[in-house]
Amino acid sequence: MERNELYHYGIKGMRWGVRRFQNKDGSYTAKGKKRYAGKGEQEHDDYKKAHSSKSVKTMSDAELRSRLNRLQMEQQYSKLSGSDVSRGKAFVSKSMKAATAANARVAEGARAKGMGKALHIAFNGGSVLGLCVVGFGLLGLAAMFLLFIAIYAPP
Repeated sequence: MERNELYHYGIKGMRWGVRRFQNKDGSYTAKGKKRYAGKGEQEHDDYKKAHSSKSVKTMSDAELRSRLNRLQMEQQYSKLSGSDVSRGKAFVSKSMKAATAANARVAEGARAKGMGKALHIAFNGGSVLGLCVVGFGLLGLAAMFLLFIAIYAPP
């Protein structure tokens, strides 16, 4: 017995591509302004002072020093927080692109040359990510081994 039914869990009266709280030109309706009021982050006073458009020639030494200090701290913070995440993100992104390309090659191989060729392509393409998974597993196992040795080893 086959069921050919479509269930929709949307909002009654909602149309595809029509936003609830926006006009056609992109501006917010009255309800949209009320809903999204205060959602943006408020700038801190130090940030406003450091990023003001005041000319350097008109600043006092104390103002210039505080502005430079703030900008240096922001730069150091961005270096600390952004670089490690971006390296990991780039690695995962490259891995996912390789997997997607391998899947596309498998589908094309199955369509054009048959299942035997598709299986061969899938095995070769899957080995790259399979080895990555195994490598991370071994890395985690080694870390746990070293941790347990450090904790439970006799003195």
